[in-house]
Amino acid sequence: MGEDYGLDPGEYGEPGEEGWEEGAEGLPLTEEDATALFRDLLDDYRINPYTPWEKIIEEGRIIDDTRYTILPNMKSRREAWSNWSRDRIQEHKERKEKGEKKDPRIRYLALLEAHATPKLFWAEFKRKYRKEPEMKDNRMSDKDREKLYRDHISRLKLPESTRKSDFSAFLKSIPLTHLNRSSTIDALDSSILTDIRYISLPSKVRNPLIETYVSTLPDAPEVTDLSVEEKEEKLKKHHERQRREKALADRKAMVQEEKQKHQRALVQELRKAMLVGKEGLTSHLEEIGKGNTSISDEE
Repeated sequence: MGEDYGLDPGEYGEPGEEGWEEGAEGLPLTEEDATALFRDLLDDYRINPYTPWEKIIEEGRIIDDTRYTILPNMKSRREAWSNWSRDRIQEHKERKEKGEKKDPRIRYLALLEAHATPKLFWAEFKRKYRKEPEMKDNRMSDKDREKLYRDHISRLKLPESTRKSDFSAFLKSIPLTHLNRSSTIDALDSSILTDIRYISLPSKVRNPLIETYVSTLPDAPEVTDLSVEEKEEKLKKHHERQRREKALADRKAMVQEEKQKHQRALVQELRKAMLVGKEGLTSHLEEIGKGNTSISDEE
């Protein structure tokens, strides 16, 4: 139907699974650039890589962004999201493993969160879980493990309201370099993961507190202590993104210009058709007046 109004198929509606015909999606961007723009979109909206695609679409936050339609159909968008989420999850996993290697307290506190209870004395807990890797890590002394255990048990005995209040105060004390708008539950800084106040609340209570607070924070401050290689890589990515966004803006402007040309041509065709129709009718009436034809003859 859009073709009746001078529009290309790529300028209206949703294509099928196989996409539009060649040239039907407006002025071309490379497939690599289009995919990169869509990944930028997912990053900018801080999409959780663990969130199912169907839920992302249902929420609708990204749909009104111009970059959402940079890929021609739902199949290509879903594929780009799948690759993006797999990459982001792998990055989170690597950061987590790197943090755990640096600080053995992260995994030990995770063990306490999962199994520590006021019903167990330290000696009982130590004996019951003595075979766990976290209990055998020689980077921590038994004295340190015992202290963390006792501190954790003491906090578990406090009212949940007190623990929530303490945790909220703790979050507010964390600098933006360690907690900011880009932070996610699955990739928190080690300074958070190694604090007793973090594990003293169950995740179903703790996570909403973190997400709500993070939503109020600004972006992370500019990192200044980068190596030469890191600075060059960051600058390269910045320039690549600027180029992609300029290409997208140019494409949008040119598509709009083409659309306006089609619309002007359509108006001219309609005027021409109306003029021809009027002249044809006048000529026909003149013929009837001369007696050369009649309405009944034509019938």
